[in-house]
Amino acid sequence: MMKSGYGLVPLLLAGLLIPALAQDDGPATRAAAKTFVPLPDGKPGRDWPTWGYDAERTGWNRGETGLTPANVSRLALLWDTKVGTVPLDVSVATLTSPVVMEGVSTPKGRKTLVFTIGADSSFFAIDADSGKILWQRKYPNPVKPQRPANVNCTNTEQATPTIDKARGIVFFTTGDGKLHGLAVGNGAEKMKPMPMVAPFSRNWSLNFVGNVVYTAAGRGCGNGDPVEPGNVAAMDVSDLAHPQLSRFTTGHDRPAGPWGRGGPVWGPKGVYVQTADGAFDPGAGIYGNAIVAVSPKAYGLADSYSHANNTYLNSKDLDFGAGSPVIFPFGKRTLLATGGKEGIVYILDADNLGGADHTAAFFKSPRYGNDEQTYAGRGIWGGLSSALNAAGERMLYVPMLGPIAKDAPKFQFSNGEITHGSVMAFRVLPQESGITLDPLWTSPDLAVPDSVAVANGVVYAVQTGEQTTQHPDNPEGHGRALEGVHRLTQDELSKFRSTGVAQFTLYALDAETGKPLYSSRNALASFTHFTQAVVAVDKVFLVSHDAHVYAFGLK
Repeated sequence: MMKSGYGLVPLLLAGLLIPALAQDDGPATRAAAKTFVPLPDGKPGRDWPTWGYDAERTGWNRGETGLTPANVSRLALLWDTKVGTVPLDVSVATLTSPVVMEGVSTPKGRKTLVFTIGADSSFFAIDADSGKILWQRKYPNPVKPQRPANVNCTNTEQATPTIDKARGIVFFTTGDGKLHGLAVGNGAEKMKPMPMVAPFSRNWSLNFVGNVVYTAAGRGCGNGDPVEPGNVAAMDVSDLAHPQLSRFTTGHDRPAGPWGRGGPVWGPKGVYVQTADGAFDPGAGIYGNAIVAVSPKAYGLADSYSHANNTYLNSKDLDFGAGSPVIFPFGKRTLLATGGKEGIVYILDADNLGGADHTAAFFKSPRYGNDEQTYAGRGIWGGLSSALNAAGERMLYVPMLGPIAKDAPKFQFSNGEITHGSVMAFRVLPQESGITLDPLWTSPDLAVPDSVAVANGVVYAVQTGEQTTQHPDNPEGHGRALEGVHRLTQDELSKFRSTGVAQFTLYALDAETGKPLYSSRNALASFTHFTQAVVAVDKVFLVSHDAHVYAFGLK
């Protein structure tokens, strides 16, 4: 279970677990909190150093103040940079979500840089003001894949990088499974590339906490015998000359592998991941359709939660894997909010995920989507986000595909009929028995929304425009063509999945009502997949399937 490239790792020493926050987080409280390494000056940064802004993946940039509800209607496309990665039909995610660092010392002076890595493992550093590529590095993969690429296992890179701001290093993985660390200013190698996951692994966004880089791999896509098991990988990079790897396995084969845009999420017991379909049998080391807390440095299991109706959910492919959790303080607790294809929001106590039998949720919402209980194009897909509103109340933002469930509680504000999908906003409120969700607003109708970013009273959402039908020759099956219907070849399926169905659009929404304050309309081309808007240093950054990086701001 606890394996490392350096042999068995020791059990976690007593006292290393970081305690939960004691109260809700205004900026001052947050700066002192130990759930994330505070910035040197004690103030939240304006940049965006990791997927979801912070290690808890809140999507809330607490340092951004330039864009406001009053001026965001004047957003305009500042630049559009096409990078050298060639889009592939088999890989709908051509570029990772950007990460951003302000005040980087470069050969051309101090700059804000935007970083992304392509499916071909080409890494790009882009000047946030001009859109010019300042430096880039290419990492051709010398390893031969054991299996041909398909839309589920693309044999390409997809993990969003993460930044160590204190040392000025950007960490990322490449298609050969190695972790790299480069100087942010010029791309100089700061550590020898180290194997972290299997080559061609489908691993998710990197996280950086306490000089440890985390990622998680699922679906059994990487090279392995017979396949790479689902796992959480941790690389201790305290000593860049001697990084130390450890892993925790969540399943023995493709089932029960970690999924979710945000990858590992930091919380009071270590890092938390949620897994795809599979049995939930902790005694056998299998954690399917679950939330799993893994001790810091992946030194062992800390806690787990799975559904009481897991058998039903597995039979319908309604797993947790489609979503991605967020962790935040609330009163004297630290809470984890998440969901999946089922269309229900789950809130767990991050210090006690599921009670004695690991199946008791702290709060379970009514169904807010996916009345059809189908596995594709319905339910929660993408990471949940969270912020405090102007009144200091805890907000939760949920990307929901498809119409609102017919029996869902009514939202206070509606911004039009929902047929394709929406962002749903809830207030998290205390009540005598614990908490409840107050449905506040729904966004305008969005054809496939994804994770949102929040800053200064504005919610930034995207209509991705991507194709969500997974098996057009049999939408209710799993690739088994209906009688008399042509079964698509892998090439045909890849072409189908990599064709957008709606206009890729950026929206800025009022955080209090969901009212649209800005829409990019026809400014964006192609579509995007498994990404989010990134708001940093008074700009909004996006990437697209056709290998463009966009920046919006005030002219």
